[in-house]
Amino acid sequence: MGIIARQTIKSSVFAYLGVVLGGINVAVLYPRIFTEEEIGLINILLALSAIFAQFSSLGINGVTNYFFHYFKDKSQKHNGFFNILSLVVLAGFSGFLVFYGFFSDEILQSKVEDSVLLNKYGVYIIPLTFFTLTFIVFDIYAAVLEKSVIGTFLKDFVFRILNLILIVAFYFDLLNFSQFLFWYTIGLALPPVVIILELWRKGHLFIKRPDKQLTARHRSKMFSVGGFYILSGFGNMLITYIDRYMINFFLGLGLTGIYSVTNYVGTLVQIPRRAMGKIATPHLANLWSNNDTAQLQRIYDRSVVSQLALGVYIFIGIWVNIDGVFKIIPQNFEEGVWVIFFIGLSNVFHCFLGLGGLIISTSKYYRYTTYFTFVLGILVVLTNIAFIPIWGIGGAAMASALSKLAFVILNLAFLYFRLGIKSLSLQHFTIIVAGVASYIPVSFLNPEWHWILVLIAKSLTISLLYVFWLKIFKVVPDLNRFLKSF
Repeated sequence: MGIIARQTIKSSVFAYLGVVLGGINVAVLYPRIFTEEEIGLINILLALSAIFAQFSSLGINGVTNYFFHYFKDKSQKHNGFFNILSLVVLAGFSGFLVFYGFFSDEILQSKVEDSVLLNKYGVYIIPLTFFTLTFIVFDIYAAVLEKSVIGTFLKDFVFRILNLILIVAFYFDLLNFSQFLFWYTIGLALPPVVIILELWRKGHLFIKRPDKQLTARHRSKMFSVGGFYILSGFGNMLITYIDRYMINFFLGLGLTGIYSVTNYVGTLVQIPRRAMGKIATPHLANLWSNNDTAQLQRIYDRSVVSQLALGVYIFIGIWVNIDGVFKIIPQNFEEGVWVIFFIGLSNVFHCFLGLGGLIISTSKYYRYTTYFTFVLGILVVLTNIAFIPIWGIGGAAMASALSKLAFVILNLAFLYFRLGIKSLSLQHFTIIVAGVASYIPVSFLNPEWHWILVLIAKSLTISLLYVFWLKIFKVVPDLNRFLKSF
């Protein structure tokens, strides 16, 4: 866990700095500067481009994680692996262009009349898809070269600074909305370009034909892994973004905008999981190649404890301060209060899985990741169809939480019964008890102070209580070592 821990800490620093910037942009400035329809439009464009980019990657991320260690040899120019990545990007994006050319009208269709805004700016899906595609492909390449921090730094930190500058320019009428969207799109080109230049500077990009013997030896399995990763990656994007698309379809861009802003608050719970997952994947693949199940069990145990401890802390911290949250977010967005709750809860559920999903996907049973993801995708679509017409945007968030719970249970059962990885323990549920024990007393703390002072008081109190209970229960060894250093 040494390399994983170090790079997770570095990535998490930039991720959390990005959270601050993202919070300023999405939760504070967006709702006060843009209309709800404009916010909804931005998020629909990003959602569709992310789905298309994942599909256009042709599963190369799974191939990179699973097979790059066979090609990795700087003296041999990594045996031409960069050329494989480049060809996949070109082939995948070309396929997307053909598909989008035929079905763009159907893709941009909506039941509500404000879809005219989406039709006007739908062309931006094309460059957004290309920039997203190149980022996800070369960011993973950087990660397997143990340079995962650069992608997080560029996407979560640098791009959000650029976005902040554009928002300020729009506010002072230096840009109209069309110009803002243009430069926003150009800004998304920066992360992949910088990653490629940095890898070239470090001597990891080579124009060389892929090694024939290596590709012949692994070709059939590479196609198999790639095929399953196409489906699982596409399923993951559906899970992440289909709610926005369906809310737009049923309820329009305005409520999509409200959902997107409040959804962002709920997704803060998942940041430690995202940072750790990208870094850990190549190491897990190596452990499977050596059949080191004992080390896999240790990594899994520590990942669940660390992710759950942080995830529960963020969730209870947000929910105990929910009144203060809607002082930061304008009150006309209060319709999304249950979006925050259920999206946050869904990410707490996912923390119980830790790195378990990646342990499955890097094993010989990687196909089951696709099966489980598709089950989740079907559940998300069906529950959204059922819940959105009844409960609106809160129903969409509830659909995500229930679907994620079913997904986690499937994966935990597979880890235990097929891979022999013990996936639940009393230690994990003790963290939940610590969270509840910290939340309940602070929820009754409502002094007649200014809301900022109340937010600070509640945050400090719940933090102290939570650390106290974790220390008493001794469920997070790293926390105890950290506290003893003072």
